[in-house]
Amino acid sequence: MYTLLTGATGLVGRYLVRDLLLNGHELAVVVRPSRKQAPRERMEEILQHWERELGRSLPRPVVLSGDITEPDFGLSESEIAWVSENCGSIMHSAAILEFYGKDRAGEPWRTNLNGTQNMINLCRRTGIKDIHYVSTAYVAGYQTQPVLESTLDVGQSFRNDYEESKFCAEKLVREIDFADHVTVYRPAVIAGDSRTGYTNTYHGVYLYLRLMSVMIPPIPADENGYRHTPIRLRMTGEERRNIIPVEWVSAVMCRLFETPEARGLTFNMAPDNPIKSKEMVQYCGDYFKSTGVEFHGYEELPVLSKEESEDQWMFERLVMENAETYAPYERTDNTFDMTNTKQFAGDIVCPQIDQTVVYRYIEYGNEDRWGKRKPEVDAVKAWAEDIFANATADDTTGRPVHTVGVDVQGPGGCQATLQLSVSGIHSVQKGLPDGEFPVLRVNAIDLEAAIRQEAEADMLRKGWENADAALTQELTDLLVAALVSEPVGSQV
Repeated sequence: MYTLLTGATGLVGRYLVRDLLLNGHELAVVVRPSRKQAPRERMEEILQHWERELGRSLPRPVVLSGDITEPDFGLSESEIAWVSENCGSIMHSAAILEFYGKDRAGEPWRTNLNGTQNMINLCRRTGIKDIHYVSTAYVAGYQTQPVLESTLDVGQSFRNDYEESKFCAEKLVREIDFADHVTVYRPAVIAGDSRTGYTNTYHGVYLYLRLMSVMIPPIPADENGYRHTPIRLRMTGEERRNIIPVEWVSAVMCRLFETPEARGLTFNMAPDNPIKSKEMVQYCGDYFKSTGVEFHGYEELPVLSKEESEDQWMFERLVMENAETYAPYERTDNTFDMTNTKQFAGDIVCPQIDQTVVYRYIEYGNEDRWGKRKPEVDAVKAWAEDIFANATADDTTGRPVHTVGVDVQGPGGCQATLQLSVSGIHSVQKGLPDGEFPVLRVNAIDLEAAIRQEAEADMLRKGWENADAALTQELTDLLVAALVSEPVGSQV
């Protein structure tokens, strides 16, 4: 019933969470605690972001605290048993975009390769046989011919450790012998949302946009309002860049995930019309009202001294030092065959990275202070799973015990299965029950308000002094009423 998702806090993962939930999928996510937040708090921040944007409440995934770099993701035996019983598929999206590592004991190998092996081992142990793996189009490495979806190892070399670690990980995935289906997704360079500019990571194209947003505005403008930024680039301007917006990546992946005929195939995801380097320079020049960029082809540039042109020396040095990581991509990018992707998701058109989109990326980056803005999140007054846990009772008083699912949506919500009688809640388990049991679907704010209002009335009417006892009683009464008023299999 549940799909296990890794990488839920990454850029693509955030969109997969949103889109899969909107499409009615039940999700369990493996999330690592951060220095300041527990896993459920990290997910809550992401879900509240989507709720503000969508103007509606969303279900909460089952949150499992884990780390993909550890065996079995660091899950407890009870959590592994839960995955085995409840998860029929996995979407392994977790990865780290680190280009160079000292050795294979560190990053990016530890996450991209070892983490993938841990995923495979966990699936083998828990019986998950529908495996979806998020690779990258750049497992292709250096290739001059079109990169086919049907090939992986063609003797290519690689630009960096990131590409090679993902290549090795995809080889592991393709060697799985116990799965019914292994589906592979290969997106190209993923940028932010083309409609809103939203991103939570500032790699790739954002490095250049951020650099220009810092370098150019302080320069005095001339009488026409333009700033002179002399930079010589070792490019022709015709270089293609396979940049794709994240919302398109997620939409295509969800379509493929939901299409049974797409199971077991590999899907390259790249733009129909890649942006050219000269177009990116032009858009940024127009936005910042700057001039002075020159394309000099691939010949080595003469060395400038400070005396010859201090401004030009400064600009070029800043660009070269900051862009050194991406230098191997400056002159080359692959051409990707997308036969499979077009067959099953060709109607989902990839937005063009044009002037409007580039402007959105710059403006969002400035508003977000390039990742330094504090996220907007409302404090959760009461976590639903804590409310249920605190309301458990040991004594059943001989009364019948029933199973009911509770899907509490919105801030602080959760999905849980309760063993319940009129005397109280006797056990709480993660996730919803199967279809033969009733499910109460309710907004977290409405649930908390309803039980608190009735509890306060009880305290006044009955003279109770213990607020927690009153809240527990009203929660029990509400759940019992929902259980006895609806036939088996219903959704209240």
